[in-house]
Amino acid sequence: MEISRRELLIRSLQGQYLLKKGPKREVVSRLCGLQAQFAQNPRYALQIRAEDYTDKGWSDGLLKVWAHRNTLHLIRQEELGLYLSAKEGPPRPWEDTWWGIPKEVKPYWSAFICREIAAGNDQREGIKEACRRDGMDEELLEKIFHGWGGLIKEMSDRGMIAYCPGTEKRFLLPPKPDFMPMEQARLEVMARYFAVFGPATVEDCSDFTGFKLGETRRLFRKLELPLKELTCEGTTYYYLKGPEEGRLPACLLLSGFDQMIMGYHDRSRILDPEDKRKVITCSGIVFPTVLLQSRIRARWKRVPGGLEVTPFCSLSLRSKNLIETAARHVFGKDTRVSFLPEI
Repeated sequence: MEISRRELLIRSLQGQYLLKKGPKREVVSRLCGLQAQFAQNPRYALQIRAEDYTDKGWSDGLLKVWAHRNTLHLIRQEELGLYLSAKEGPPRPWEDTWWGIPKEVKPYWSAFICREIAAGNDQREGIKEACRRDGMDEELLEKIFHGWGGLIKEMSDRGMIAYCPGTEKRFLLPPKPDFMPMEQARLEVMARYFAVFGPATVEDCSDFTGFKLGETRRLFRKLELPLKELTCEGTTYYYLKGPEEGRLPACLLLSGFDQMIMGYHDRSRILDPEDKRKVITCSGIVFPTVLLQSRIRARWKRVPGGLEVTPFCSLSLRSKNLIETAARHVFGKDTRVSFLPEI
């Protein structure tokens, strides 16, 4: 079946809860978590998508760990084993790593850190001070709390600890993960991907999951799903179910590192090539954006009392009104929107 670019976008927005909101736990699960490199982004993603979002309880039942693409994601607590298994498989015996931490000391210090968190000492600096008091020298302390991970990341990858959602650097002890063989977990993640992100290509799936393209193609052939095919401008896409009735909204807000951007290798369904660097920096930062008349036409930033919008081109009065309406729909009717000079 051949479809237009417009139909492709409608199907994508439908799958990602951007045309019709869903329950928070369902949104987080079906979108395979929410990238949480910046702590507020998953909150905004849920504010945009979840019908039961509340400022107070938005993060209940969620935790933050390094998941697919080896980046921080907010996931449901009970799905920790799935994503850790898909990333690296069940935990192996402690090994020497490039952090420079001898494997012999890891069991002791990981158990010590868990005891500190259980006792309520759950912030990074407090745990570091407790390690000093227990005799850890400064050289080892620097390695264990290395800025790129250290033992803290290894413990997270084993499901021993996780980060709390939100902006504070606090840890929690998650429920014991249900680990599974890596291939089984990867097949489950890919099944969720095509069920929600479809229509999508195998290359899209590889980019999103971080699985190598050759392995993604191999696993794709093993998926036991009634996947369907369609084509758009010569490219074949795969999806699981047909679209419901839907139409393109005039304006939508997308969070930073939004799944509508992170979910696809080819982002041309919403982003023009000349605007790519206005949305995704050379260092990989993905800004919160405005989807206006089916294209990303501006960035937005939360400021006290409202939003600052930086357009990519001159905006008409109607376009500005559409953005203001979308902002108030997400953040409340008293939200003030200010427009900065275009970039």
